[in-house]
Amino acid sequence: MKSSTLRTLVIGVTVLIVLIMGIQLYWVSKSYLLEEKEFNVKVSSALHSVVESIRFSHKDNSPFAGVISQPRHDYFIADTKYAADSEETEFLLKKAIEEYNIFTSFKFGIYDASQGRFTAIRYVSSGQAFQDPGTPLPVIDKPGNYIGVLFPNRESFIIHQMDFWILSTLFLLLVIIGFGISIYKLFRQKQLSEIQKDFINNMTHEFRTPIATIQLSTEVLMNNPAIQENRRLLRYAQLIENETDHLESQVDRVLQVAKMESRSPQLEKEAVNVHEVIQETVNNFEHSIRQKNGHFRVTLAATRPVIIADRLHFTNMLFNLTDNAIKYAENPEVRFSTTDEKAGILISVADNGPGIPPKYRKFLFTKFFRVPTGNLHEVKGFGLGLNYVKLYTKYFKGNIHLRSEPGKGSNFILRFPHSSTARTAAHMNDDLV
Repeated sequence: MKSSTLRTLVIGVTVLIVLIMGIQLYWVSKSYLLEEKEFNVKVSSALHSVVESIRFSHKDNSPFAGVISQPRHDYFIADTKYAADSEETEFLLKKAIEEYNIFTSFKFGIYDASQGRFTAIRYVSSGQAFQDPGTPLPVIDKPGNYIGVLFPNRESFIIHQMDFWILSTLFLLLVIIGFGISIYKLFRQKQLSEIQKDFINNMTHEFRTPIATIQLSTEVLMNNPAIQENRRLLRYAQLIENETDHLESQVDRVLQVAKMESRSPQLEKEAVNVHEVIQETVNNFEHSIRQKNGHFRVTLAATRPVIIADRLHFTNMLFNLTDNAIKYAENPEVRFSTTDEKAGILISVADNGPGIPPKYRKFLFTKFFRVPTGNLHEVKGFGLGLNYVKLYTKYFKGNIHLRSEPGKGSNFILRFPHSSTARTAAHMNDDLV
């Protein structure tokens, strides 16, 4: 994904999350206000019923508009007209508050207007763990007797009633934190990837000059009559030439993979006969496989062997698979086969090598990954061949699958659409673009 596209996506998602969080906080605040209003209404209704019960106990049936006021957010006043009994008042308050589902501690006092003070103050706890916080009851300068009720845990009770909103907000906050960490890791990984690509490009380009110098020097040495007459020196010169060519091919492979990941490669797609490329691969590796006392088995049964691909890269794909099959086996037997499928062609490249343990298969096509062995330098390579095969298989609208069992070899199965199907898919993609 391009940096600009990723940045736009991240900004868009961030703005969306901020909007969602803003809406969530808005509804949380609205919910708190509603719960607060409902609490006040319930307390007022409960106190009103207490006042009615006190007047009824005094056999007062005359009209009396009992006033319920709220001087403070956590403090309520109920006019009683009569001096209330503390035991009776506590009983009535407990009963009324429980009926209205106000399960929180409260502190009440009975104010006697004739004495100008609270004659009784009591704290009613909703549980053993809740003790009187010692908050005094405010005295309100007003005529008449009244009951003052203080709710010291009012805010915590209201918040407890908002469990759903609190939990959903916390969950959303955790999601945002997780998103932030993921974005940081993503950008950090992309930054490290860019550094890695720059390092690989610079390193491989720096290798080209000394490689070219060594190749030129080797060519001069091999053309020298004195060297040609000396078998030992000629063998050393040929060894230098072979190893330099091998190093150059590895550097080229690193550069190819780096270019593929930095941008889409420029492919020259054409009709490619799979059977011709397989035969070309067999001919090129015939000498190498015989040196290890091995052989090829070729069974080309497909009747429609033409696909749409870049011939150079498709050839390199089969070269990489064949090279792995030969170099990892002691007496290699490499089996090429093709068969027809409904929508295309199946290509099988099997060997009799050591096989690949299941725990390593998910990393097999990863760049620079090599299956651990007892000796890391026993087989040469950078771990780029299968990554190259995987990437170009995707570019050619195909897929690759591995069947392997430790000790019984590996079988790489490639599937590609027929040339007509591939052309149709290509035209569809062009139209979409």
